[in-house]
Amino acid sequence: MSHPHSHSGPCGHSHHDDDSHVAPDAGDQDLLFTSIDRDRVLTLNESTPGSGAAIIKTWDRRLDAEPSCISDADDQLILHIPFTSSVKLTTLLFRPSSEADLTPSCIKLYKNLPESALNFDDISSLPPAKVTTTLESIPTITDTKDVISFPLQPVKWANTDSITLFIESSIGRDQTGLAFLGFKGKSSGYTRGAPQNIVYESAPQLKDHSKVGTDSLASTHGFGH
Repeated sequence: MSHPHSHSGPCGHSHHDDDSHVAPDAGDQDLLFTSIDRDRVLTLNESTPGSGAAIIKTWDRRLDAEPSCISDADDQLILHIPFTSSVKLTTLLFRPSSEADLTPSCIKLYKNLPESALNFDDISSLPPAKVTTTLESIPTITDTKDVISFPLQPVKWANTDSITLFIESSIGRDQTGLAFLGFKGKSSGYTRGAPQNIVYESAPQLKDHSKVGTDSLASTHGFGH
């Protein structure tokens, strides 16, 4: 089914293929905010252009109600987040917008999905094997200041260049809303596209020595007479 979507650039959760909770207030020591290429974040079906990228906030702004990202035509959203270097993801963090019934009920996560697949028809038809992780049975959040934390299996999320979130549905309405989106993990530290200053030192070659040096060496050893 086609979608007229716009394109802009506490425990008790049921986890599929994932582990137990990570404390949401553990801090920002491994928050990957600076490793996200926010200029290249793509969001489909956002009601306000640019709002998908805007909810990727620093840890100290995680409780800010605005900006928020609300879906437009229905309760589905696609958010494609590229990283500036390969990362190993350990945790997905998000906070619903101010209205609890806008909380997602099912989120499918894809690793390194090509941008050519970033449309609702194609992503909906991808086989289950393409889904790296599925988060579902997310409860209604009574305190929307809570940051929901979902652990990810690092072995699955090593060498991640991008992560794509496909929010299939919300808990209670025809829209989905998020006010914060973040990721924890470790970055490789190698920025893609940055020049690599590598100096190669070759082994010394006889031809690299001057003739004077060669003659002197020969004379010292009694050669060349």
